[in-house]
Amino acid sequence: MTILRVLAVGAVALAFPRAAEALGPEDMRTRTAFIADRYLQIWSSNNLSPVAEVPYMYGRTVTFYGKTYTRADLQAEKQRAIAQWPVRHYVHRPGTMRVLCNVEARKCAARSTIDFTVANPDRRTGKSGSAKFDLGVSFAGPRPVILYEGGSLNRRRTAAQDG
Repeated sequence: MTILRVLAVGAVALAFPRAAEALGPEDMRTRTAFIADRYLQIWSSNNLSPVAEVPYMYGRTVTFYGKTYTRADLQAEKQRAIAQWPVRHYVHRPGTMRVLCNVEARKCAARSTIDFTVANPDRRTGKSGSAKFDLGVSFAGPRPVILYEGGSLNRRRTAAQDG
């Protein structure tokens, strides 16, 4: 098991109670914010770890930017993104995260503005900017899982524009 996987699984295990324990609205909000933050940390790692984490972080199917994927399909999609942009850095803009929960459905949605920089040194290209970010989390099973990820580009700058 890779160190990143141990950290991801360990972080989820520490942050979340067993399924038998009921979560209140504040616990769900706090844990959803934690997952959204940790998700960007993992996705910002400049290696293949984000692909390996898909089975641990996502539900059986996930809506990814409007399209439904199986875990295997999502892993392939993320592999393509990593090949295109091997250097990645994503952060939530401070003060922009909002979390709304439906306690009865045991689901929450995190929304924020993220700032990003991505690059492909081999192609000598890159871009940076900001985007709206949405992440849906379910607490209905034995561990929390991501149900959807989406958002939209606010603005971006490419390396060619900077140079």
